[in-house]
Amino acid sequence: MRAMVHGKATKSEGRARNNLKKRRSQAFRLHRLPPDVLRVILSQLSFKEAARTSIVSRKWKRLWRYYPKLVLTGDMMLGSSNAAGDHPTSNKTTFIRRANSIVRQLSSSSATLNKFVVKFPLLRSDADHIDRWVSLSAASRARRIVLDLCPEFEKFGDKDQMYSFPLHLFSGGSCVGGNSCVKSLCLGFVSLNLLQLPPAGNTNRLTILKKLTLHKVSIAGDLQSLLMECDALEWLSLTFCSLQHCDLVIHQPLQRLRYLRVLHCRLQKLELQAPNLTEFEFANHQVPLVLGDCVNMSMASVGLLLPSDGFDYACTKLPVALPHVCDRLTLSMAIRTEMYCANTPFYTSDLDAAATSPAACLHERLRTVYMTGFYGIRGQLELAHRILRSTVALDRLIIDSRRKVDHNFRNQAYAGMGRTMATLCINKAQFPGTVITIL
Repeated sequence: MRAMVHGKATKSEGRARNNLKKRRSQAFRLHRLPPDVLRVILSQLSFKEAARTSIVSRKWKRLWRYYPKLVLTGDMMLGSSNAAGDHPTSNKTTFIRRANSIVRQLSSSSATLNKFVVKFPLLRSDADHIDRWVSLSAASRARRIVLDLCPEFEKFGDKDQMYSFPLHLFSGGSCVGGNSCVKSLCLGFVSLNLLQLPPAGNTNRLTILKKLTLHKVSIAGDLQSLLMECDALEWLSLTFCSLQHCDLVIHQPLQRLRYLRVLHCRLQKLELQAPNLTEFEFANHQVPLVLGDCVNMSMASVGLLLPSDGFDYACTKLPVALPHVCDRLTLSMAIRTEMYCANTPFYTSDLDAAATSPAACLHERLRTVYMTGFYGIRGQLELAHRILRSTVALDRLIIDSRRKVDHNFRNQAYAGMGRTMATLCINKAQFPGTVITIL
């Protein structure tokens, strides 16, 4: 009887173990899903969370390789030690070692990347490592690529130390599969040698590229040869770039370009045809602008960098270059209009009668006036009275005696006198509809 009981117990235990094995095998079938489905599931996790799935099961050990984004930044690879920045050489060595470890494991995978990001200050001397990472992005057919190697300090840096970006890996026949799949390309502190590319028309280059951002990039060759192949380009940004040809001239129309930003690139001329351009940002010295008939342009911002008289340029050249701006046109000029009185100011409360009498010509739309560098001299007081009496709907007058009009003018006594003279000579009760603020 005891043997029978023992036999029955053994069979039930065996069945229980078999059922448990079946349930376990059914519970860990995530790794059997198609790669496209795995990428969608893993994309909902962070990179670290996706990497932790490898410790859940032996069958999930390589599951994280289907993660669709590879982001290698200082914060992710180094954590708090990167924020401290006390040991840049040690941090750089650690970053490269950890990045190589990740790339080495992904090299044996056939997964496709949606996003590839490397953001860390690196130089040409690190090219062997960077080449390995960039080659992985090309082999993985990454759609969005960010390679930002800018130094930590805001300076252009030495061009000879820039990493040479292998653009040919993403151009036409050189790509895996034969066609480029890059939709967004962002480069920082690298050099681009466009002279090494095949002549235009020989290959299909970045034909589906929609966004191109270049920051502190040294460009050898004609940028036009590259842009002419970007039929789908919608966004183009060039900031602090060095162009071999100081003229940016593109004869072939960029039909889909909607946003153009060119800042601090030392151009001599900017000419292109972009009929659907809607936003334009430009900061340079005074150069010819030829943008064609941009009838859909809503906003434009132009900054003139060199101290010069830009009024003639603003009044004669810009209206011709930007005739279709329908919403907002912003112009900033590096021109100083302040007046520095080197001699001791002349204070008096005896103002000219013309300044305190009603004005013959009224400003009907003037709402706010802000006067800086106010020291209370006679001419400034008369100007304040003339403004108050020649406006119909002035809401506010601000008199600021704190702001210096010259770095060498540091006598705080003049600022205190400005406040005193403004208080004594401007009777707020005479102008009840205007808020007068004296700083």
